[in-house]
Amino acid sequence: MLYVNQVVLFLAFAETIHAQFPVNNLRTTIPDSIAPDINNPFRNLFKTRPFFKLNGGMVCYNANYRALIDTPYAEKDILQHNITGRLNATVAGIVPLQVNYWLRKSNSSFFRNIYDAQVAFNQAAFRENLKTTMRQRMLALAPAVKDASLEKLVALKQNELSGLDKLLKTTFNPQKLIEANEILKVPKLSWDGSLPDSANLHKEDSLKKAAAYFLDQYNNTKNKFDQLYTQFDSLQEKYKENQAKVRQYQQLIKGDWSGLQSARAWKNKLQEYGLEDVEIPAKYRWLLGLRNFSLGRSPVNYSELTAKNVSVNGINLEYNSWYYLALTAGTVNYRFRDFVVGNANRKPQYLGMVRAGIGRLEKNYFILSAFTGKKQLFASGSAVNSNIKVSGLSAESRWAINRTSYFIAEAGKSIAPDFRNNPPVAGSSSKLDFTDKNNQAIAFHLYSAIPVTNTKLDASYKKTGANYQSFSSYTTNTAMESWYIKADQSLFKRKLRIVAALRKNEFVNPFIVQDYKSNTVFKSVTATMRIRKWPVVSVGYQPMSQYTKVDNQVMENRFQTFNATLYHYYVVRQLKMATTLMLNKFLNNNSDTSFRYYNATNSYFTQTFYFNAFTANAGISYTKNSNYTLQVLDGGIQPNIPGFGSVGIGIKINNLNHIDIKAGGYVSANIRLLKQDQLFLSYEHGYLPGNKSGLVRNEMGTVQFIKTFNFK
Repeated sequence: MLYVNQVVLFLAFAETIHAQFPVNNLRTTIPDSIAPDINNPFRNLFKTRPFFKLNGGMVCYNANYRALIDTPYAEKDILQHNITGRLNATVAGIVPLQVNYWLRKSNSSFFRNIYDAQVAFNQAAFRENLKTTMRQRMLALAPAVKDASLEKLVALKQNELSGLDKLLKTTFNPQKLIEANEILKVPKLSWDGSLPDSANLHKEDSLKKAAAYFLDQYNNTKNKFDQLYTQFDSLQEKYKENQAKVRQYQQLIKGDWSGLQSARAWKNKLQEYGLEDVEIPAKYRWLLGLRNFSLGRSPVNYSELTAKNVSVNGINLEYNSWYYLALTAGTVNYRFRDFVVGNANRKPQYLGMVRAGIGRLEKNYFILSAFTGKKQLFASGSAVNSNIKVSGLSAESRWAINRTSYFIAEAGKSIAPDFRNNPPVAGSSSKLDFTDKNNQAIAFHLYSAIPVTNTKLDASYKKTGANYQSFSSYTTNTAMESWYIKADQSLFKRKLRIVAALRKNEFVNPFIVQDYKSNTVFKSVTATMRIRKWPVVSVGYQPMSQYTKVDNQVMENRFQTFNATLYHYYVVRQLKMATTLMLNKFLNNNSDTSFRYYNATNSYFTQTFYFNAFTANAGISYTKNSNYTLQVLDGGIQPNIPGFGSVGIGIKINNLNHIDIKAGGYVSANIRLLKQDQLFLSYEHGYLPGNKSGLVRNEMGTVQFIKTFNFK
């Protein structure tokens, strides 16, 4: 009787199934998904009109007055005017240019007047503009990467699949499938003994048809589920790929773009985020390789054996992609030491150089250099202050040992007159002789950073023959050998930093008398401790260099100094304060220098209080050597004026040898003008120790105005 009831219920259920699932509705179709298309993100990236556009710039005027100059170069009533400025422009919407100018005029016999200008390609601005504009462009194209129709189709199929799965678990549950199979396979399962055979046969036949129909609908539903699941699985894979591409795209937009300094780096970055088919236009690839291009006054700093720390007025071009090319040509001005050479002693100088090689400067490279020009001699004898013609060749190579270490080697050969025996006529030159060791040079440089131990090592070695001449060295008639090694170590999670260095015979100044036979090794070591909420303490033992001018003779003296400083910024009962302590010791004597402060010990203490309305400071300094003792008391106050800036006023009391006591003062103002311009004024009525005795009055004043402007 149980089976009879089940069969009756099953027949009713089978009819419901037949009504819900017609056989011709089981087949469905799935449209193809559309691949994302972001076109070409570089197309029309920059607006090319107008062809030339001024973007802004700045100009700064600075005037300095000194009644006395507190150095061995004694001068009085020196007034110096400086005008520096910059203009930013864009050509064709792509090429950023920077126009720099510098004018200096003074009544000093050491500082000559300067009128300099430079037009330069701004590589940093180009890279930044390219990165910023590409970010904006790719952000605007982000919706094209995300396939919205694919997302909707996946959701639709997921809902349909979920409905079929629910139907298979409820309507076509395992118990009903078992019952339908038993009806078909077990004879006389539904027979009722109270009925005649003919009635049971008719009933059994009806039940088997219903069971067969039920199982057929189950199979159709299961096939539809399997087919839909396969389709859904394929769609889901495509959807996951699209989602991954969207995430990559977002990472590309939000990620770190600081390393995109070359066309290869851009290509690798785009490939990393699945944009392999995006081509970088040729004009962008070329501009990314242009490291430097300038007309006018430019610093030249290429290699140890060719040209280094030289100021050239002319053209300077440097390009580096997979190959390297550099060109420099112009007149030379050794601007870096111009304060010790008078205009009467200055001779015309020029430099021309070509460099070519393969590789990238940040990685591995091999570069050949050829240079020629005229340079001024600073030697003894009849050739002093004359010009000589200099030519030379060098080969330089860099090997990247690992990601943080590299080694550079360079060898050079020069052609120049030999003034060691029977000086030739100035301007003549010798022939290139590869067997002559007197006109050859070698240089090595090793740098290594060890991230695991927070260690940095830097070492160099250079040896030049007695007649090697280049625009990196200014010595004449002397063989030189110098080396340098430096170690930088951080300890205790970068709280303590120790820097130590050894240096021997590294002379770089062309205008001084030097002892070329000196074997002095200069030592330096510095330790700095930084702990949060604790004072910053720095202790150092370092070499110093001082220049002295006697008549037309300029000499350099070197000696050691000891320095120790402590700085602490802290808050006491909501009052912000800062304390500074400093100790300085010159380890020299009167025979080393004509400077007043020889072999002096100087200590300094200042306390600063930061109130809401003003800042106040009080300090004391104490200087002592074998000839004098100087004490200076300093106190000042600087009110803050909202919307205006700040002003400051202070007093200094000077006490020399506990006998001569004089008071001076100072005043300063920092004024904001038109929201972005600034005017700075300062004046000090002070005193300096005289060379003979007593305190000497000294007046100092500064006026500075900075104007910033933007063009829209």
